[in-house]
Amino acid sequence: MPDKVSVAMGQGSSCWGCFQSLVDIHMNLADVLPQLDIKFWAAVADFKHEHLEEYPDGSIDIGLYEGMARTEEDVHLLKVMRDKCKTLISFGSCSTFGGIPGMANFSDIEECYDVKFRNNKTVKGGEVPTENLPPITDVVKPNKDYVDFDIYLPGCPPTSDLILKALTALLKGEDIELPPHTVCHYCDREKEDTPIPEVLRPYQGKADPDRCLLEQGYICLGSATWGLCEGQCVNKGAPCRGCFGPPPPIHDDQGAAGISMLGSYAPIEPEEILEQVKDPLGTFWRFSYPTSHLGSMRIKREEANDQ
Repeated sequence: MPDKVSVAMGQGSSCWGCFQSLVDIHMNLADVLPQLDIKFWAAVADFKHEHLEEYPDGSIDIGLYEGMARTEEDVHLLKVMRDKCKTLISFGSCSTFGGIPGMANFSDIEECYDVKFRNNKTVKGGEVPTENLPPITDVVKPNKDYVDFDIYLPGCPPTSDLILKALTALLKGEDIELPPHTVCHYCDREKEDTPIPEVLRPYQGKADPDRCLLEQGYICLGSATWGLCEGQCVNKGAPCRGCFGPPPPIHDDQGAAGISMLGSYAPIEPEEILEQVKDPLGTFWRFSYPTSHLGSMRIKREEANDQ
């Protein structure tokens, strides 16, 4: 690669927190930024989509796409990024799995409009806006269904250490080495392989700081989650919520793996588990519903309705 690496950064529908987390590499930015030739980054400068479209195909070294594709404009930008960038990185869990916005697939688009516009007390008139807005897709499809990615860097958001590691490798023209371990690999807590008598919510009781949280009854998705965070939450006392998605091969069903692990630790009748786990979809598929088996069935049903 030349002295400077050309980069384009595109945003789909998301909170934009992944790109904000770039700033968390702090003083290392002083080393990284001079090596980048930023061709497109609408989050920080007045770039328009046509500016990106004007570049020849394959002329930009690296592209990072953050967010999922909820609007037709998101889908267009995603495809343009793929055309223009030699290496396209899926940046963050929304881009890689659908993320929290992907939970909108629990409802159909009209129900989403009811919550967001028609029955929202903060919206005047209760009308769904139609002017100066790109059309909204009927369902959240995984970005990988629209384009191929070369690298996946999940996380909600990716950690500053992970971002710095990836950027450093890319600037050197090296492959990014990502350990395949789950969060449990990095957890310092002791496992005794004891069954749990009941499922606890995070605010119930007082967790033993030295024992596996799942064995104590707290739903921890560490065994079903890629440990690129290196166990930050579990080692600080919070159960893993699964924000880095499933480990490689990363588009396996994270929620199914989490439920399976809970079932193996809890000798409780299914009806009782269902009663104790108050929000199964939101608990086990919070970050990866569109790429899960259930999520793919939901997308196929929507596509069948459109035919």
